[in-house]
Amino acid sequence: MPPKRKSAVLEPVIDLTGDQPEPQQAAQAAAGPSAVEPATKKARPSDVGEGSSTTARKGGAAAAPASWRDVVLEGEEEGCVPVYDDCNDIRRKIRALQKEPGFKVTHWLRDIGNINNNSYQRFMKASGPTGGAENGTYYAAYVYFEKRRIAEGKKKSPKRLRIEAEHPGGLPLEDRRRVWVFMPR
Repeated sequence: MPPKRKSAVLEPVIDLTGDQPEPQQAAQAAAGPSAVEPATKKARPSDVGEGSSTTARKGGAAAAPASWRDVVLEGEEEGCVPVYDDCNDIRRKIRALQKEPGFKVTHWLRDIGNINNNSYQRFMKASGPTGGAENGTYYAAYVYFEKRRIAEGKKKSPKRLRIEAEHPGGLPLEDRRRVWVFMPR
């Protein structure tokens, strides 16, 4: 009959006569074969360094960067990276990012360039493909998503390729609804 309390099982049984087996062996024999603990699995050692990608293990192309922070875009040092996604695309990507588990807007705003939360809120409330294009959140978020796309090894979307063909220098960073147009009478 099994013991009624856990403490009864945990107490060592010492037999001074020497006729019975050791306490651990006796407990395992009493509990049956189901009480044996399974062996723990160990990770296989790899000859490739940590943080490497599968392409590096296969001997393929160069390894992708470990983080989006490691990617350097052309013109980033000067602050003039050409923007090829409109504001609606960036807002859509931000909303998708917010659905990821563990995502915090304040931490993300700090990571992409110390963007003020009020500026971020104004950008998210704007509408249209150029609504919020003058906002600093738009440029910083575009740079983040472009670096992330490169780090993940994703291809450019068909819309992105079309915009690159139409605007080789990138989209203008101005809201078209705020531009005055003077016409002759």
